Amino acid sequence: MIVNEVEEYLLRLLLRLVVGIIKMRITYVEDNVANIALLERICQMGKDDLVTFLDAETALAEIGVGTSDLIIIDLHLGASNTDGLQLSRALRDNGVTAPIVAITSYDHIFRDHYLEAGCDEYIRKPISIETFLATIDRYRL
Repeated sequence: MIVNEVEEYLLRLLLRLVVGIIKMRITYVEDNVANIALLERICQMGKDDLVTFLDAETALAEIGVGTSDLIIIDLHLGASNTDGLQLSRALRDNGVTAPIVAITSYDHIFRDHYLEAGCDEYIRKPISIETFLATIDRYRL
C-alpha cells in the first residue's frame, strides 16, 4: 500500500528504471520563468527534452504536427495577446494531435471550456512536483 506521494514517486521512478525510460519531447508555453525552471528540473530528472515558449504567438509559429509528445500550456499568458485556450484551439486547427495539458489557477467550473478548446486535461495551480511527474508519466506510454 502506498502511504504518500513520495513513495508513489519512488515506485514510478523504479518502474521507469526497470522498464526503460521513454524519452519525451515536451513543449511548455509559460510566461513565468520560475515555473519554467521547475519544469526544466523535472524534465532533467526524467531525461526528457523540453522546449519552452514565453508567449502564444511564438509557440503557434513553432509548434507543428509531430514536434511534441506533450504540450503543456499556461492558460494565462500575461503579456501575450493570445491566451492559452486560444492557442490550444489554434494548435488543434493546425492539425496538432499531441496531448495538451492546460495549467490554470481557475476553478474546475471552467472544465468544459478547456475541453472545448482542445485540451486533454487541466491541472489547477499550485502544482506539486509529484503532480507534474504523474502528468508527464501518464502520457509517456
